[in-house]
Amino acid sequence: MSSLENLKLYQKSYDYLEWVYPVLKNFPKSERHTLVQKIQNTLLDFMASIVEARKAESSEKSIKALENADMYLEQVKIYIRLSKDLEFLSMGQYKKSSEKLDEIGRLLGGWINSRKEVK
Repeated sequence: MSSLENLKLYQKSYDYLEWVYPVLKNFPKSERHTLVQKIQNTLLDFMASIVEARKAESSEKSIKALENADMYLEQVKIYIRLSKDLEFLSMGQYKKSSEKLDEIGRLLGGWINSRKEVK
C-alpha cells in the first residue's frame, strides 16, 4: 500500500472520529461513562495503532500494530451495533457509521495485506 493510501486510511479514520464524537454526545447520560467512553477509547487506540504502524521501523512491528488496529476496529463495530440495538443511534446514524467503518476496514485490510507481502 502506498504512503498516499496510508494517509487516506488515516484521514478517513480521523473524519470518522470527527463525525462520531458529536453523535456520542446524544447518548443517554447513563451511558456517557460506560459505552460512550468505551467507544471513544477504542477509537483513540485504533488511531494510535495506525500511527504506530506508519512509524514502525520494521515490517513485523508494522504488521503487529495493524493487527491491533484491526482488533480495535472490530470492537468499535460491536459497540456501534449495540448502540443501535439499544436505540442510542438512529437507523440512519447506524447505516452511516457502518458505511464509514466498512470503508476504513477495507483500507486497513489492504494495508495489512501489502505489509504481509513485503515480509
